[in-house]
Amino acid sequence: MKTVNFQKIWNDLKTNWIFAAIVTVIAGLFLLLFPSVTLKSISYVVGGISIAMGVIRTVRYFKRDHTYPFLFQSDLVVGLLSIGLGLFMVTRPETFMSLMPLIFGLLLVGCGIGNILRAVDAKKAGIAHWGALLALAILAIALGWLILLNPFAAIETAVAAIGGCLIFEGVTDLFTTLAVSKRIDAWKKTIQQ
Repeated sequence: MKTVNFQKIWNDLKTNWIFAAIVTVIAGLFLLLFPSVTLKSISYVVGGISIAMGVIRTVRYFKRDHTYPFLFQSDLVVGLLSIGLGLFMVTRPETFMSLMPLIFGLLLVGCGIGNILRAVDAKKAGIAHWGALLALAILAIALGWLILLNPFAAIETAVAAIGGCLIFEGVTDLFTTLAVSKRIDAWKKTIQQ
């Protein structure tokens, strides 16, 4: 019978989540600080990054030992979606830029809903800061709706606002990952005693 190393699985998940959060914050900073940079260039760069991340996640899905496939099933779905979005951004930058407020508004609402589910799971797991996670998730949904319901007059303003929202989402994901990691470390110490 094959032994499962839960520590390795958790370390892989934590590394992936932290990396994704940092990339999200960096992309947000770029959009917030340089909104006047040619929007077509942004589309190419972000599209290229999306394709690369999608390829990495898809390849990683097929290379993994799926003893517990539910932990990694999102790699394939997110990977393929990232590739598709990246290809769209690179081949149709003008169309993408006109749809960007809608896409990112929907993305924030979706991430916020996902983070509400994480907050509920955190409460069930006994994580002390689950209320902060819930508040951040609700704020992400509110920001997403703001973008969807109030289109901005200038695309540069929209780009800067989207950058700020991405920074917020990345920081929220990082906070969630670190809170879960702290809880897992405390749980491991309890078991070892």
